[in-house]
Amino acid sequence: MGRLRRTLFRLPLAVERIAGWHLQRLVTRLVGVDWIVLETVGRRSGRPHAVVLDVVGRDAHRVVYVQPAAGRAAAWVHNVTATPDVTARLDGRRVRARVRDVSGPEGAAVVLRFLRAHPWYGRLIAWLVGYVDRLERPDAELLRDLATTPVFAIDLEA
Repeated sequence: MGRLRRTLFRLPLAVERIAGWHLQRLVTRLVGVDWIVLETVGRRSGRPHAVVLDVVGRDAHRVVYVQPAAGRAAAWVHNVTATPDVTARLDGRRVRARVRDVSGPEGAAVVLRFLRAHPWYGRLIAWLVGYVDRLERPDAELLRDLATTPVFAIDLEA
């Protein structure tokens, strides 16, 4: 992964660590995309790790959807595969959560809704992540291509 891409992926965590939740909320309003901070347990080290992810979907049942920018090679994906119980920070709250893989039709539908709702940000993410080559295609084509995109659901506890 290039140095610029790595810096861009880590920028939200730096904002969250340095300026706190209030600046992050401002950036969220400007960009129009929510972020979630996942605190995972290292699969080898057992130490806590934090990662900031774009929220690509939500449902009414306390579920948040995310997709890894680095695909299944992302360290946080390996960590939640080994230990799916995490702590999540979202909307100024810290809650226990459980992560599950929803790649396939469910995940593709979530990502397509996100891309259609956020066209300019979707283009940026498509360019950075490279899951699909272009977004100006019929939904059926995009759903087919997005079905192989890794997507994870984060089930938030009450």
